[in-house]
Amino acid sequence: MADPPPEHAPPAPAGPPPGYGYPPLPPPPVWGPPPGWGQPAYGQPPYGWVPPGGPPAQVGSGRFRSLSVGELLDAVFSLYRRNFMLIAAISAIVQVPYSLLQYIVFEVAGYSALQSRLQGAQQALQNPNQPPTTEQIQNLLGIAGNILVIAGILALVAVFIVQPLATAATARAVSDRYLDRETSIGSSYRAALRRLLPLIVQSLILTGVFLLIFGLAALLVTVLGIAGGPSTIPVDVIVILAVVVVAVLLYVRTSLAAPAIVLEQLSGWRGLRRSWSLVRGLFWRIFGILLLVLIIRVIIGGIVGALLGLAGSALDTNGQLIVTDVAGTIANVFVSPIAYIAVTLLYYDTRIRKEGFDIEMLAQTL
Repeated sequence: MADPPPEHAPPAPAGPPPGYGYPPLPPPPVWGPPPGWGQPAYGQPPYGWVPPGGPPAQVGSGRFRSLSVGELLDAVFSLYRRNFMLIAAISAIVQVPYSLLQYIVFEVAGYSALQSRLQGAQQALQNPNQPPTTEQIQNLLGIAGNILVIAGILALVAVFIVQPLATAATARAVSDRYLDRETSIGSSYRAALRRLLPLIVQSLILTGVFLLIFGLAALLVTVLGIAGGPSTIPVDVIVILAVVVVAVLLYVRTSLAAPAIVLEQLSGWRGLRRSWSLVRGLFWRIFGILLLVLIIRVIIGGIVGALLGLAGSALDTNGQLIVTDVAGTIANVFVSPIAYIAVTLLYYDTRIRKEGFDIEMLAQTL
């Protein structure tokens, strides 16, 4: 009978140790994403990040989340770049006919001649050796009135037709691309025409409110100037600053009305109330983004206009005016959509922050 193993004997080896004809075991495999698809080591990839060698990441793709200011601006230009022909064509459909209308009105009304006559009438009134006569003042007021009528007609067309159509069609197209839906120029403008009347009502309300505010301010400044003379200048400055603050407040609080009217099928008044509610609590964020977009638009538009205007520098006066008008039209076609895209993405970003729109979209995919 064999002796029992010692009480504290070491356990028997499970197999022969390495070096006795058995190669060492290979390391266990590390499972992970394919090469080029891994998430960057610093955390969540930036908005619109495209993995190397992978398919292009569209703006929507189900990744609905709130964006930082830099990410939102990047999303604006990314969406514009990927849908450049669509968005530029939507803008051109209204901007080019408006520019042609503007040119025809100016030619029929003799706008250039009116401007020359206005400058001559102003110089005649500034003659220190001869006081202005009643006829000269009436002539100046008549010329200025004609210029204001022409500018007012074109402004009404721009405010109540061109801008609502361009805003609505771009908002529809941007929304479809943001939600990864198919879209086209025709479908975008069909949606815009269906919502044109509420957009006109919204523009009427805002125009009336702004005119009322500026009219009251002008009346107050005039009354103070008549009553107190130069001593009321500090008060006038305060009134003007207050009007500017109120105008900026109204503009920002109602900036999301157009996409709300188009995308939520709201009336003009309800769209304004909807925008007022969405912006509440996010005023400074939206104000800063809109200000940045405005600065970017001015810079890009100035560069594009200057480059195109160089082509007419060697022409005569009429040729330079035509080239300047064409340059302005081209700049508007390609630059104005930046603001429309930004407002639409701001609308969705605000809904994600305040209403859980990302959760709503996730629920629709389950």
